[in-house]
Amino acid sequence: MSVETPRESRTSLAALIVIGTGAMTSATLSPVMLGLYIDELRLTASQASLALAAENGAYALGLLLFYLILHRAKRPLLAAIGLVVMIVTSLLTARAGGFVPLLAIRAAFGLAMGFTASTVFAAYAGRADPQRVWAIATFVNLTYAAILLTLSGWIAQTFGLLGIVAVLAMVAVIGLACTRLIPPAPPPAALASKVVENGWTINVPAICGALALLCLYAGHTTLWSFQERMGLAVGLDRSQVGVLLGISVLGAIAGAILSMTAGSRFGQRGPNALAFAGLIASALLLALPVMAAYVAGAVIVKTAWFFGLPFILGALARLDRSGRWSSMGAALLALGSAIGPAIGATLAVYGPHMIGFLAAGLYLISFLFTVPLLAATPSGDQR
Repeated sequence: MSVETPRESRTSLAALIVIGTGAMTSATLSPVMLGLYIDELRLTASQASLALAAENGAYALGLLLFYLILHRAKRPLLAAIGLVVMIVTSLLTARAGGFVPLLAIRAAFGLAMGFTASTVFAAYAGRADPQRVWAIATFVNLTYAAILLTLSGWIAQTFGLLGIVAVLAMVAVIGLACTRLIPPAPPPAALASKVVENGWTINVPAICGALALLCLYAGHTTLWSFQERMGLAVGLDRSQVGVLLGISVLGAIAGAILSMTAGSRFGQRGPNALAFAGLIASALLLALPVMAAYVAGAVIVKTAWFFGLPFILGALARLDRSGRWSSMGAALLALGSAIGPAIGATLAVYGPHMIGFLAAGLYLISFLFTVPLLAATPSGDQR
């Protein structure tokens, strides 16, 4: 009779997914929160956007701090501290007396979110099949996000900002109850055979993996931010674009399911190339000023996105079972999410479909960065 180790137990994995999914609830609800900052806290649109930017920047900083120093901390304790801060700052958000207090509160929340998420990402990296773990977590996160976004309008309309931040606090409380199930970091001896940094040694494949995530999400968020404008440009109205965006979320869930199903049956190189081929094709379709091309591209992009993402995250995790590079990759992913729309805005003046060409270029660069990443994976996992 086989006995699951704490690091590989299904109970532990379920707890990690609950903590990680709950920690990212604020990111899911950010569009709703932005509107409530403007309507209830009487902020300008610029101030509300800066509050979200402060949260996202602090989140990336929390991930970076884990990479630099906090990977030595006890993971359950670090996650618990992060979740307690998230609970407190969530409740304080509804009582923020102005722009500056809100900025400080959301920055503290983002930093705590980074601490919490980094412990989850590191624990994923320590499991036997991190690619499959990321695929399962992605599927759960997408399904949760779809349900939450469906309810968010009613919550905001009925209870306002207080209702939204109560949701943030509630999921953090649930996560806090699960922190005792977070497995401890593996002993150094368990990492000896892995491709792991020692001190400041340069880990080229891991650096390439992190840069691949930066370019990947710069492309993703650029397309996502301008997708409505691109749809309007081909003759669709806002309601039709909204329906397509909803269908694309279903495509994202399908992509995550396909990634779970594929697992390691086909190695990593083949599925990774297939995912990027789909991404580049979808970006080029969206670049065409043709309605049929837009519809096809909008459906394909999310499916390819969430089919391929677990393979990159899994490969990066295999290079470093301590989880440090998983946190660094997530930090650069957040950075890419911030800079993508900013770069896209400079090209949008030439027409919204220029965004499709920009995204295709970013996807190509990201794919090239994945080549050395996957080349460093144990030969049995390639193909």
